[in-house]
Amino acid sequence: MELAQSTPNRMSPLRSLSWRKTRETIFWYFVLILIALFTVFPFVWVFFTSFKGPADAIVSVPPQLIPKDPTFDNYIRVWNQLPIPAFFMNSVIVSLSTVVLNLLFCSLAAYPLGKMKFKGRDLIFYLLLATFVIPPQLTSIPSYVLAVNVFKYYDSILALIFPNLATVFNIFLLRQAFKTVPNDLIEAGKMDGASDLRVWWSILLPVIRPSLATAAIFTFVNQWNDFFWPSLMLHTRTHMTLQVGLVAMQGMMTSDARGMAAGVTMTIIPIIIFFVLLQRHFVRGLGGAVKG
Repeated sequence: MELAQSTPNRMSPLRSLSWRKTRETIFWYFVLILIALFTVFPFVWVFFTSFKGPADAIVSVPPQLIPKDPTFDNYIRVWNQLPIPAFFMNSVIVSLSTVVLNLLFCSLAAYPLGKMKFKGRDLIFYLLLATFVIPPQLTSIPSYVLAVNVFKYYDSILALIFPNLATVFNIFLLRQAFKTVPNDLIEAGKMDGASDLRVWWSILLPVIRPSLATAAIFTFVNQWNDFFWPSLMLHTRTHMTLQVGLVAMQGMMTSDARGMAAGVTMTIIPIIIFFVLLQRHFVRGLGGAVKG
């Protein structure tokens, strides 16, 4: 009888702890869902607005979210009024080229900073980190002078690719990822006769694939959404990226909220698709950088 009575008493603290954890989990899920709704709602509103017809109100009380008369005319109108295919293709070329070249050069720079031992390694790394605090706007004037007078790539998409061949953030991210790779793998590869480049390509890059995906997402989003530098360098309409072209559309469609919503939706969809394709590596890549 005593054993039977003591068992519930021993279980009650466990049940209390389990219920407390359940309540905390429910609370945090509620907070996260609420934040997600506030974050996603503007895009959802713009997305549905892009399909609204003339009979659907843009602003009303109560607000009308889902259009009663959905139509694709807004997209067709935007597509016909501006060279959207050229804008879109320029953005794709610039973003994908920057991602590939940036990952190549940043990983080559991060490998010696993370795995090789040489005099001044830490000094070089900290000097690179120090440049990270300098705002890009502060370097825009000398960069513009170099682009126009030295490299001669003014009004060309090359002016958007070359300045982003390497970024301090990606060097830092990949260096931290390289530091998490065991040195035994590198030593085993060198014992088999692999050179440093072979070790970098065949051993290290496959291991840090999640961090590469994370760096690719950051680079793609930043390059796709960049407006300041492309607006300085690109003035021929056929050379403009989508972000710069949308500003031209904004001047043409000042009173056309449906057309503006369609243009904004066309710029956001590629980012979402790119993130969905690499999302399973994204969190793992950030986790590897923090641990390193």
